[in-house]
Amino acid sequence: MAMTKCSECGAQISTKATACPSCGAKIKRTSKLTWIVTGFLALVVVSVAPAIMDGQKAGTKRAEEQAATEAAKTPEQRAAEAEAKAKSEAEFQRVVTVARALKASAKNPASFELVDALYMPSGAVCITYRATNSFNAIVTDNAAIGKDGKSGDWNKLCGGKTGNSYRGAKLAI
Repeated sequence: MAMTKCSECGAQISTKATACPSCGAKIKRTSKLTWIVTGFLALVVVSVAPAIMDGQKAGTKRAEEQAATEAAKTPEQRAAEAEAKAKSEAEFQRVVTVARALKASAKNPASFELVDALYMPSGAVCITYRATNSFNAIVTDNAAIGKDGKSGDWNKLCGGKTGNSYRGAKLAI
């Protein structure tokens, strides 16, 4: 018979006892279900920990590679990237401005939904949108705004052409 200490008084008691013979404190036993759940959780932790560590190592490695790539760039490359970023931001702002103007001019501005927005190399902005018409039907329509800010012919400015897509502009309007 194995012996253990009472958690209350420290007296030696049997592992089979239900109460301490010295102080009468009840012995707290851990159920089999608790041991099973604890074992399962330990197994999960042991199996997931390496994956987490690998993910952290990969993230650190990517950050180091990106830092090395940035450090290797020449001032001309950095200037070109900054210029491209500024150009893209200017295009995005123009698309947002045109989309907001279209939304404001709609019969029911609350029904306006931007489907697609393209900025063409010619400077034209081509917008595809859904909105409610005068008969309360939701219709899809197109609008083409030229570089000069005036409405233009969709087929001439946008039809069959490709440009930079700014679908994310729907979050800004």
